[in-house]
This record gives sequence, structure tokens and C-alpha cells, in this order.
Amino acid sequence: MTLAIFQESFKGTSVLVTGAAGFIGSHLVEHLVALGAQVTAVDNLQAGNWRNLEAVRHRITEVECDVRDADAIGAILAKTQPHYVFHLAANASVPNSVQDPVYDFEANCLGTFRLLNALRERTDCKKVVIASSGAVYGEPESFPITEELPLKPISPYGASKLNTEITAQIMHRVYQVPTVIARLFNAYGPRMARFVVLDFLKKLQRDPNRLEVLGTGKQIRDFTYVADTVQGLLLLALKGECCQAYNVSSGKNCSVTELAHAIIAARGLEGKTRIEYTGTSWVGDAQRWEVSIERLCRLGYTPWYTLERGLQETIAWFDRTYPS
Repeated sequence: MTLAIFQESFKGTSVLVTGAAGFIGSHLVEHLVALGAQVTAVDNLQAGNWRNLEAVRHRITEVECDVRDADAIGAILAKTQPHYVFHLAANASVPNSVQDPVYDFEANCLGTFRLLNALRERTDCKKVVIASSGAVYGEPESFPITEELPLKPISPYGASKLNTEITAQIMHRVYQVPTVIARLFNAYGPRMARFVVLDFLKKLQRDPNRLEVLGTGKQIRDFTYVADTVQGLLLLALKGECCQAYNVSSGKNCSVTELAHAIIAARGLEGKTRIEYTGTSWVGDAQRWEVSIERLCRLGYTPWYTLERGLQETIAWFDRTYPS
């Protein structure tokens, strides 16, 4: 999918983004602004920060609001009358969901219901893209991971995201809210606030001679540069089939150890850094994600970034943001 086609589709449209001040949300907002959309950015600032939108703050409408507040979100929708809604507001951390399952459930499940319930009367809305997660698959028994596999989450976060998907599907089937589901996998890039790529960069900055890796390092992941995640979200808003789920990833898997070596090489530390493994990771940490993106590719999706290019962009941002 080319940027020109996106611009033709989003220019002049009213777009609402929840979780807009977060990592993925802020990149999505920047892309939408560049495409000529009129963006309303909603965030409760529990994890996000308006500084993430510094480059476009003069061109968007910012609203501090929790999507669990039915009256507030209803008023925002009535005022903005969005043609497209991207729902990214959520707890996005598996460890945090284990520590505080109540907030995880309320933010992810209740927040999604409040938003979609408020959208029931909005006949001008063309599509609502719901951000779900690969965590809904849990520990798959066959690979690659296609959207038809059984959904067996192994964490409160995965369970809440599955509930989110079911809610989105029911709101479409019963009330015709035009929902489509994006199952996101391991996004990384500038402005990320956590996750393994940032963790490795910070550890190497503190001690370039030693890199601690949680678990065995054999965990398989599909690391997706954030611009490709955004591309997938935009594409689903235009071409995604209502009530359908789509994997959004790079389609290229690698082990955590391979990622570590790639970052070590990008840092010029080959032969200098020893890798040490803890042997254990956190509760709910899936061990193997090899992802099929065939369904999304049929809509015109082609990842723009290799892992090497994505890491270069991320490291450049890291060096500006966390100078040694």
C-alpha cells in the first residue's frame, strides 16, 4: 500500500485516536496528520505523555480522557463525529496485568465496551480499528500463527484482549458498529517506553561488556518496526473486513538471542559483549511466536522495514534520547 493511496483516503477526514500519547498511538497520529486528517488525540496519560506528540501538537486536538468514562467519551464522539476511530487505549503490559489484573480488565475490557457502546449511534463512522495482541494466542501448538488458530491466552493481559475482541465482534453483529481487529506483535521503535529492544540498549549503555537476557534466549519473536505497525492499522481502516481479525507484524521471526546479537553488532560490540541468561522470565511470557501475515498481505500490506533498518532508526533515537 502506497502513501499516496493513504493520503487520498484520509485527507480531510475526522479521525479519533485513543491511547494517542502512547508509543504506537503517537506514531499513528503523526502519520495521520501527515496524510491530512483532522485528528482528535485522546489519552488518560496513565502511560502516555503529550511530549510524544510534540511535533504535531499544534495540528491536532488533544483531550485528556479515560475511555472508561462513558459520558466523556460520548461527548467527544458527538463533537468530533469521526469517520475513523483507532482504539489503542489499554494496559499494554503482560507483567503489569499480572501485578494489577483489576486495572488491566477495566482499562482493556470496560474501556473498549464504553467506547463501542458510545459508537452505536454514530452512523457516520466508517471503521473502528481495535488494537488487540498476539497474546490472545497464548502458546500456539502449530506454526506459523494464523488467525484461525485457537485462542488460549496465558496471562490476564491476553485474556483481556480476547475479551476486547469478542466485545468488538458482538458490537458489530448486534449493533453494526464497523469494527475490525488488529492483533499486534512486538512493535519497537522511537519513543518506546519498555520491551526488549529498549531493555537491551539500556543494559549495553550501562555495561557494554555484559548483556543479561531474561529466560533462555530461545524465545521466538516477530519484531515489527512501529511504522509497519502503523501501516497495518491504516490499511485495516480502509480495507479490513468488519468482525475479522488480522495479524499485524513483520512476518519475519527471530530468537531473542539473535536480536541480542543484532543489537550488539549494530553497537560495534561484536567480540566484546558476553551474553548471560537468567533462565527464567515473567509469568505469561510466550515462548514462540512465528506469525503469518498472509491475510493482511492480501489487503496490500508489505512491510517497509527490515530488522536491521528498524534497529538503526531505533538506535539513532535512543542515542538522542538517552545520551551516555
